[in-house]
Amino acid sequence: MHLFLTGPLLWLLAEAALLSPLLSPRRDVNAVCSTLHSKYPGHLAWDPVSLHGLQTLRGTLEYNAALLDYWNVKSASNRPVCAFFPADAEQVSFAVRTLNAHPSVRFALKSGGHNPNLGFSSVDDGVLIAFRPNSRYAVPAPDGRTIDVGAGAKWEDVYSALQPLGKAAVGGRLGDVGVIGLTLGGGLSYLSAQYGFACDNVVSFQCVLADGAIVEASRTSHSDLYFALRGGGNQYAIVTSMTLKAYDVGDQGMVWGGIRTYTADKVRALLAAVSNFTTNGQDPKAAIIPNFAFISAAGLNLPAALVFYFYDGREPPAGLFDEFDAIPHLTSSTAIRSFVSITNQVLGGDMKGLRFQIRENTFPNMPMPTMSSFLHDHFQKVLESTTDEALTDLVDLRLLTFAVQPIPRGIAQASLEMGGGNALGLAPEHGDRVWVEYDIAWASPLCDEKCPDFLRQTADSVLNLHKRNYAGISPTNYIEGDIDFLSYNPIFMNDAMSDQKVLKSYGDEVYQRLKVIHKKYDPEGFFSTRQGGFHFSQ
Repeated sequence: MHLFLTGPLLWLLAEAALLSPLLSPRRDVNAVCSTLHSKYPGHLAWDPVSLHGLQTLRGTLEYNAALLDYWNVKSASNRPVCAFFPADAEQVSFAVRTLNAHPSVRFALKSGGHNPNLGFSSVDDGVLIAFRPNSRYAVPAPDGRTIDVGAGAKWEDVYSALQPLGKAAVGGRLGDVGVIGLTLGGGLSYLSAQYGFACDNVVSFQCVLADGAIVEASRTSHSDLYFALRGGGNQYAIVTSMTLKAYDVGDQGMVWGGIRTYTADKVRALLAAVSNFTTNGQDPKAAIIPNFAFISAAGLNLPAALVFYFYDGREPPAGLFDEFDAIPHLTSSTAIRSFVSITNQVLGGDMKGLRFQIRENTFPNMPMPTMSSFLHDHFQKVLESTTDEALTDLVDLRLLTFAVQPIPRGIAQASLEMGGGNALGLAPEHGDRVWVEYDIAWASPLCDEKCPDFLRQTADSVLNLHKRNYAGISPTNYIEGDIDFLSYNPIFMNDAMSDQKVLKSYGDEVYQRLKVIHKKYDPEGFFSTRQGGFHFSQ
């Protein structure tokens, strides 16, 4: 009898020893979820298909909304053990202290869920701290000069709250974008030439630190943290709310803008107009977002163009957009409209249901005709790549776009004047740049590895094209600075791909400053080792 039991007993013990390292992390994450549930039973939902799911059946809808509401549908493949829905900083503080007691547990912070980089706002087998719906609010101050915004708000919430006052905040150009993530990455706005980046217009951040302490970061309190949070990303603290400046916009909130679409034969003229606008644009109330699209299906690749136009007034002055007006368009929606409606165009950016990835390149805005030549070469290179790629898959639907975003010296000047400098480190004397955002969307999960790789290769190929044929040419309105460095930096965090060295791109002085701030506020690496984001490299 004893001999008969010895074999199975030894096998079970051996199996337990092998499984112990695998089960321990799950025990730890279960412990975190159980502790949060015990403390705040109405604010936590277990994965409804898990053994614990029956405990929080009433939270199933909230869990599924948090799991599925991402711009990149691939993020939903990261399935958290539980989702925690805090309503205030105290609840986030408790979650941080609980996570500190279980150092093997990974977590993610989710505001709007628009960043497509896998793992940046999603987590597999960890704890998802989801700020919607309980921290979704946007409340203007009685005097209308500021607005308090919760970490669960999107820009559509902010603009809708300010529209009746004839005001707006400096924020995302698409409404379906989370407020916190965009601001921590800098935040380019239709209003940036007047008031700088979104991060330059934060009066204060309410934060939870790595040890669970709740602090306010502003110019006068924790000013070093305040600097880091304005463009430096999510490696220093959890932002639970912000107070933002609000500005009068247009004529009692009515502005001019819309989208014009163009056929592919108008691309060369559009690219020249973009370069001239970047160099010579003198009206800070004007903004554009030129997009060049390549639609691939059934082996075909169809190029097209569309331009978002904006003017902070009921109508742009005569002559402002003359070069663009001279280019025949296919369709146009430009009109006098509310500011909030401007940011709700193309569904406010809500492209959910597709798989999605982004990448960014920075280029100097070189003098004409050199810049026009480069942008045309850039377009042709992307066209050739997408045409060749379309022939490799006759079934999937794919959309690749690139947006040439003007960053004239005026934006850098406004940023310094309004915010006193941020982590991006733009300086007016460095001249004019363009930030090119590359996006790829696809339908089939069979392309989940190939499509992001293709985007990376395509963006890198045009970067190499510039370095090979146009390197060393000073940008327009350049006064001083290291041409070799500033020609391709900084990398704009909001549009960057996970493998890009964003923090390094801010320059060594800023990079070292941010590292010191990070070490001060996160000495054990709570934020840098247990969640996604753009981390410090050695």
